[in-house]
Amino acid sequence: MTTRTWVGLSATMLAAVAMSACVSTHPGEVDHVRFAPDREFIHATTDAGVVRGVEGAGVRAFLGVPYATAPVGDLRWRGPRPVAAWEGVRDATRLGSDCTQALGRKAVLGGGGGLVVGSEDCLFVNVYGPAAEPGRPRPVMVYLHGGAFTIGSGANYDPSRLAAEQDRVVVTVNFRLGALGWLAHPGFQAEGEGVGGNWGLMDQQAALRWVQDNIAAFGGDPSDVTLFAESSGAWSACYLMGSPESEGLFHRVILQSGPCLEPQSLNAAKDQAPAGPPFADTLDCTRPGQVACLRGLPASRIARTASLRAGINGPGSWGPVYGDAIVPVSPPDAFASGRFVQVPVIVGTNTDEGRLFAVEVRDMDRYEKETVWLYGADGERALARYPVGPEGPAATIAQGFTDSRFACPADALRRLLARHVPTYGYEFADPQAPFLLPDWVTGLDMGAYHASELAYVFGTSWLFTDTGRWTPVQRALSDRMMGLWAGFGHDAAFQATWPRVSDGGGPILVFDPAGDRVDATFFDRHQCGFWGGTTLGPVAP
Repeated sequence: MTTRTWVGLSATMLAAVAMSACVSTHPGEVDHVRFAPDREFIHATTDAGVVRGVEGAGVRAFLGVPYATAPVGDLRWRGPRPVAAWEGVRDATRLGSDCTQALGRKAVLGGGGGLVVGSEDCLFVNVYGPAAEPGRPRPVMVYLHGGAFTIGSGANYDPSRLAAEQDRVVVTVNFRLGALGWLAHPGFQAEGEGVGGNWGLMDQQAALRWVQDNIAAFGGDPSDVTLFAESSGAWSACYLMGSPESEGLFHRVILQSGPCLEPQSLNAAKDQAPAGPPFADTLDCTRPGQVACLRGLPASRIARTASLRAGINGPGSWGPVYGDAIVPVSPPDAFASGRFVQVPVIVGTNTDEGRLFAVEVRDMDRYEKETVWLYGADGERALARYPVGPEGPAATIAQGFTDSRFACPADALRRLLARHVPTYGYEFADPQAPFLLPDWVTGLDMGAYHASELAYVFGTSWLFTDTGRWTPVQRALSDRMMGLWAGFGHDAAFQATWPRVSDGGGPILVFDPAGDRVDATFFDRHQCGFWGGTTLGPVAP
């Protein structure tokens, strides 16, 4: 059958997501470094030249540092090129542009339209670290943002507290999005870089190579890099693990809510390239000469055009592909056979991932129709398996979506990885994680919704969460999570707190303000036996 994703996002939720791309980050969080009373300008020397950052309030920051040449003109839909050297000192005290992206209800999911923001000149990193202490390089943490491969930027996240309190150099990354990042077309093959579909993934690798070559100048240790990522960023990190060109670029990986075994997100390059010519046709780039025509169009037109290929959300979306020189085999095959970058891995999800996407399901009729549409031939079985309880139809459909789309693929991924590398699992389970909007707007208690763990990992506010609303026990939970994320691969406390996963799937660590606990019931609690027996079951050889 053709698998389906659930795109019943409310206008309210999408408006909030759109805001995240329009507002680079929380201004107060950036300004507390840039305008601290003890502020002073600092310098670092990269391969391309000297950059000027700022240090204050115990944090140093270099913002908008280019890691590759702007992919414009003839460089659109080509692999990233090195930055041209500059003379003098380049300012790095302000965030660079977000990558071109279309904001809107359909656009976020790849359906076209929307308001276009950002620029193609966007291949920047932001580097944060603790106040300098000469002669002692810090471990490095590199973060890849989420956003369905269509929206977001490294600037949406403020890692200054993570850097200062955990004594780490933290890097956030921009990479190409939407059609500009993930279009495949047979016409690209003549240029020697395959049919495409992985331009954003190539950007991520270029940023990681930049870290290897330059991070020592910012106080970081290039031999000690943790790659951590959330949602579509974690899907990217999965594919990076499956790429031979990633060898040596990172030394451990944390995958947050991005279990890349989810079947409909798996797409071969050869299957997606045929959608390239019809995509160009919709932009009046008729054959022959389509690629040259596409390169001559304004980026905004391309960003507003609906996807005709399959991606993270199935047909009509965007995301990485496999079966090319970058990612030779699919993630399930790579992890089953051991043909991946073998480093320790953490794989985790949130208890209530699906609630962020369920707020429009307000009655039984819609619940039943959405469930049958979502699961196709297995819809009636899912209705029987998930009877509506006291919390109502939205919470019920969200639970099925959580289990099928996130929890069970994560469980399967942990089992595969545990055959080859040290593997750890978690579930973020704060039932009262703060949310931007009140329950009377969303229509249900959001619980530990998709992306709710991010504020706890960074220790700072972002799009959905105001950390000023934390209770003391929630702040303590954030402290524990920051310590474990930073301590992965380093601290004895990590080993004592967090048991390894076996190839049988457990145990995992559950993060809860009331007290963290080791849990061996994840598989059963999330109905993974049921989902493994459906056409939507996780791919696990």
